[in-house]
Amino acid sequence: MVISDKHILITGANSGIGKACTEYLAVKGFKIYAGARRQEDIEALNEIKNVIGLKIDVTNNQTIKEAFDYVKNENSGLFAIVNNAGIAIAGPLMDISTDDLINQFDVNLIGIHRITKAFFPLLLDSKGRIIMVSSNSGFFSAPFFGPYSSSKFALEGYSDALRRELLLYNVKVIIIQPGRIKTSIWDKGEELLGKYEGSIFKKEAYKIGKYAIEKGKNNSLNPSKVAKVVLTALKKKDPKNRYMIVPDKFRNKLLKILPSRRIDKIIKKELVKIKFSPD
Repeated sequence: MVISDKHILITGANSGIGKACTEYLAVKGFKIYAGARRQEDIEALNEIKNVIGLKIDVTNNQTIKEAFDYVKNENSGLFAIVNNAGIAIAGPLMDISTDDLINQFDVNLIGIHRITKAFFPLLLDSKGRIIMVSSNSGFFSAPFFGPYSSSKFALEGYSDALRRELLLYNVKVIIIQPGRIKTSIWDKGEELLGKYEGSIFKKEAYKIGKYAIEKGKNNSLNPSKVAKVVLTALKKKDPKNRYMIVPDKFRNKLLKILPSRRIDKIIKKELVKIKFSPD
C-alpha cells in the first residue's frame, strides 16, 4: 500500500478518538478529510498537515451532500471512512424521553448510515474500507447506559450485515470496540447525574453514573491507542472483523460467553449493595 495516495474520511474529528485518528494517520502520510460541525473546529483541523476540514453533521443530509461533492470534485478517490461521530445518552430507560432515544440512534446509527451510503460509490471504486467505531458497550449492556449501549448493539448488527453484503465486492467492514477512553464525553456525563431526581432509580443510577465518570476520567485508555489500531485495520491485507481495545480483555471475553442469568445475578448483588447502603 502506498499510504500517500490514500484519502480517508473521519467523522467527529474535532475531539477524542476522531481527533487522535486524524492526527496520527495524517502523520503516517494518509490524506484526511476531517469532519466537524463547528467552524472553529474545522479551521483548527485545517492547520494540521495532510488534513482538510469539512463541515459534516451526520444528522444533516445537506452537510453530507456538500462534503461528498467536495471530495468527488477533488478527484482524490476515497480509500476509507472512519465512522467515529457519536454521542452518549445515559439514564434509567424508564425515565429516558422518546426524543432523547431518537437522538441517540439518529447520531450513532442513522448518522453512520447516512455517511456510509453517501460515500459508498467512492469506496466501491477503491475497494476500500469502512471502519465502525463501536464500543465494548456493543456487546455488554450495563444498567443505566441503555440508550448508548442499544445504539452500539444496533451498530454491531448493521456492520455485520453490511460486511456480509460486501463479501463479493472487496470492500471490508471493520468494527473497533474500545472500552473506556479518556475523552471530554466524561465531562458531559456529569451534567446528567442530577437529571432524574424524581426517579425510583435515582440512588443506584446516580452512584453507578458517578463511578463510571470517575473511572472514565482517571482510569481510561488514551485515544491514541485506538488510532494505532485503526492504522492496523487500514494497512493489513486481511484485517480482523473486530478489534477490541480494553485494559482487561479476559474480563470482556467472559462477558461475551457467560450465561446472561449468571451476569444478571452478579449485577443484582451490586445493585442491592448500592440501593441499601447508607448515603
